[in-house]
Amino acid sequence: MLKNLFTLLIVFTLCRADLLFPEKGQELNYIHVLFDWDQEPNSILYNLQISDLESFNNIILDIHEETTLYIEKDTIEWESTYYWRVRPIYNNGNIGQWSEESYFTTGEPKTSGQDVVIYNNDLIEDGVIVYGWVTGAIDRFGNEIWNTEYFLMNQINNYGQLYGQIGVEQGGELTHGGELNFYNQFLWMSPEGTEVDRHEIIQLPNGNYMAFTYVYQLGPVPLGDWTQNYQSLGYTADGVTDEFQWRGCKIIEWDQETREEVWSWDPFDHFSMDDHDLYGGTWWNATNSWSYDWMHSNGLHFDEDESVIYVSHRNLSRISKISYPSGEVIWNMGLPAEYNTGDENICTDLLFSFQHHIQMLDDGDLLFFDNGNLSQMLLGDPNPISRIRRIRVIDDSYCETVWQYDLPQNLYGSAKGSVQLLENGNYFIYTLGNGLGEFEPSIFDITPGGEIVWKATAEYLNTHWYRAYKIPSIHPNAFSVLFDQYYNMNVDGNSFIGVVLDDANTSLSFTIHNQSGYSQSYTYTLSDNNGWFNVSSDTVNIDDNETIIVTLEPMVEPDSVTSLTMDIWPIHHEYALKSMNHDVYRIGGVLSEMEPNIPTEYALFHNYPNPFNPITKLRYYLPDDMNVKITIYDIMGRVVKTLINTSQNSGYKSSQWNATNDAGQPVSAGVYLYTIEAGQFRQTKKMVLLK
Repeated sequence: MLKNLFTLLIVFTLCRADLLFPEKGQELNYIHVLFDWDQEPNSILYNLQISDLESFNNIILDIHEETTLYIEKDTIEWESTYYWRVRPIYNNGNIGQWSEESYFTTGEPKTSGQDVVIYNNDLIEDGVIVYGWVTGAIDRFGNEIWNTEYFLMNQINNYGQLYGQIGVEQGGELTHGGELNFYNQFLWMSPEGTEVDRHEIIQLPNGNYMAFTYVYQLGPVPLGDWTQNYQSLGYTADGVTDEFQWRGCKIIEWDQETREEVWSWDPFDHFSMDDHDLYGGTWWNATNSWSYDWMHSNGLHFDEDESVIYVSHRNLSRISKISYPSGEVIWNMGLPAEYNTGDENICTDLLFSFQHHIQMLDDGDLLFFDNGNLSQMLLGDPNPISRIRRIRVIDDSYCETVWQYDLPQNLYGSAKGSVQLLENGNYFIYTLGNGLGEFEPSIFDITPGGEIVWKATAEYLNTHWYRAYKIPSIHPNAFSVLFDQYYNMNVDGNSFIGVVLDDANTSLSFTIHNQSGYSQSYTYTLSDNNGWFNVSSDTVNIDDNETIIVTLEPMVEPDSVTSLTMDIWPIHHEYALKSMNHDVYRIGGVLSEMEPNIPTEYALFHNYPNPFNPITKLRYYLPDDMNVKITIYDIMGRVVKTLINTSQNSGYKSSQWNATNDAGQPVSAGVYLYTIEAGQFRQTKKMVLLK
């Protein structure tokens, strides 16, 4: 069937791309939209168009993309309907037919936005901001770009996985801990009947989930200003009699697959009831709940290297290091013994209180939000003060302060709060902001020197968030796969669609493009009906916005064909699995009769990504051999960099700019122009550099 195929002229048949995502008619809960479509044989580029009219008489986006995926961040609005289509551009210069048109709608925003002030744009790390109590996401300008319902986000990891409390039904109690993706799909949920605390749920390296649940035990009502109040309710309240219900936070680990409890840690087995809060008002509050919130544990961090768990107990003003799986308490960090929060604490000179969001950094430092509810008493200040603390524990016995930031008085936060160390070295902070008697919930970005470079404040000052994180994208699942030598051929009246291997290219290869913004690991499995490939599965690691080429050597003789099936997915986002089926042809000889890879007209395309930081790609077409000059200008028209000035052969071209000038120095954020000059052809486009 395939004999002498290589000697024949190959005629390309025009095809239409199949659109995959968004699904036709789908309503989206976000406006940073991911577009995904199938690879078309013979294609080297794809033309994507988006319109707000079904007729496509008003095109709001018209771009060319080298992969089969594109994320649009600038043109989509809430409560709107959009239409989109894709057509391939072939390696012989021909343009394919438009795909069938698809459409989607966007839902309603959940908030009216935030007041945002940008103080120093050059020092801001790029990304979007995700926050929870009311869970949503905004861009750097305060525009809402994603939202969800019935989910209280408390954690997001380095792979863009969301964890928190799930309300199964409208109006239902938030009693389920679990994982949600940005498309409002519940990926895991804690077992029915388990009272899961809402402060923290994490996923362990083994895939299991860990969170706090409640455990109860009778204990005494200690002596204090509240004693008479408790006695009036019928309690002895003598500091000795076990008569009042104490509530502790038990740590539970559930199996990822079965949801069965596989490990637990009970605080009543490790902590003494002699250790409790006498100064923070928690005993006054206990009269309302008929239960004493003894610990109020609010933070978990699992360290795989040491196999330990770091835990924050707010009402004990204590951070614990617990050995896993033995459960042994290695140390407690907290207040001196005279404050009744424990006489075995280390680092008592730190004097933190009612802290939130404990985490261990890659270098071993502990970072947390010190709410400072007892700071007036502990530090002798006239006003309470919240601090960001970065602490290094030496030999599990004493501490040194690596970095500290004292929040301004108006941003003091008596509850909630979070801090995140960004890749550029800045700290990203959320605070309740009730230091002046009313709430000023604020998220801000500061340098290590304490310079606030960006700040968002809720428009409604009674809005309470819990934590805030800056992340690269709301699409951690974004990746594409392109097979090399994927052709649609018509030979002697026979049509062949598939991957073609010849004597010059005997290996099957495909490129995985990580377009998520997150460093990810991808697993692929493959099989074929004739046993050509002895590699059935593998996992590859790809840095954010990078690619990797996978090459496989088939065990096959020329002039044969097999059917290949491949599944591939990011290991932390299995819902994003892509399944591909291709015929693979092995021919003898070389496919040398293919039409030349030459475009028919000049073109300069929009850079991608745009906005960018710090690298972007510029694409252009040359139908003839000639001298090409590409120059980058600032908004004032001054030359920044001569990117290209040389003779080039015709073809489909691209070049990268790394945001440096002709001297090799980084340039500042802002708007830049790039111009191509090729013969009589001259064109200019605009791009935006963010930092």
